[in-house]
Amino acid sequence: MITLNTYVQAGITGFENPTIRFRKKSLNLQTMFVHSHSSMRIMSADNTYKKLGIAKGDWLLIDSALQPLNSDLVVFEQHGDNHIARWNLLCQHIAASGKEWDDLHVIGVITLSIHHFRQPPLLPWHHDLTELDLHQLVITQEHSTILCRAAGLSMLPYIWDHDILVLERHLNPENEDVIVLSLNNDLVVKRVNLHSRTLYSDNPSFKPQKINQDDYTRLHGVVRYSLRLHRPVTL
Repeated sequence: MITLNTYVQAGITGFENPTIRFRKKSLNLQTMFVHSHSSMRIMSADNTYKKLGIAKGDWLLIDSALQPLNSDLVVFEQHGDNHIARWNLLCQHIAASGKEWDDLHVIGVITLSIHHFRQPPLLPWHHDLTELDLHQLVITQEHSTILCRAAGLSMLPYIWDHDILVLERHLNPENEDVIVLSLNNDLVVKRVNLHSRTLYSDNPSFKPQKINQDDYTRLHGVVRYSLRLHRPVTL
C-alpha cells in the first residue's frame, strides 16, 4: 500500500492531479497506529455520535493503558451499556450530578476511529491486538490501495478536514459511493449518483454539481474508509 503526498479537497476547488511523483514508501496501518499490542483492541461503536463523526458500527481503536487527557474521547461502560464521551465533559457531568464513579467503568481512550463507506468485513473477536492485525483487516489489495488526506468540510460529518482516506482503485463505483476524482483538473472527494451523473456533498450546506459533457473527469478510486486520529502520531 502507498500514500499520496497530497490532499483531497472535500470542496470543488483548484487542486493538483495525483501522479506518480507523489508516491512514497509502503505503509502499514498496524505499525502506524498500534503502539501497544497488549493494551489495544478494536471495538464497534454501539451508537451514533454524529457531532463526533462516529456512526453506529464504526470501528474504534481503544487503548486501555492510556491515562485520559481533557480532550480525549473515552469509551465507558455503565449499567451494562457502552457509551462514548469526551473525558473533561464526562468528569464535569459526574461532578455536577453528585454520582459516584462506582457504577461507571472506563474501558479505554479512543486513539483512532474508522468509518465505513461500504459494508465492512466482520470484526473478529479478539482480546487485544496481539491476536488481530489492523492492516490486514482494512487493506485487502496492497497494490491498488492509497492513503490520502482530506481537506475541507463538505463531507462532514464522517470526513473531517485532515482525515485519512483509504482509497481503493480496484473497485468499480456503485451508486451513492464516495469517490475521489479529477473534475476539470481539480481533485475532489464526493458522493456520486450514477443515475443522474451528479456529485454531491454529505454536508447539506454545499450544493450538488451535475456532470455535463464538457466536464473533464477521471476516477481515481472509491473511498472505502475514513480514518480519524484522536491521539496524534507521526506519519
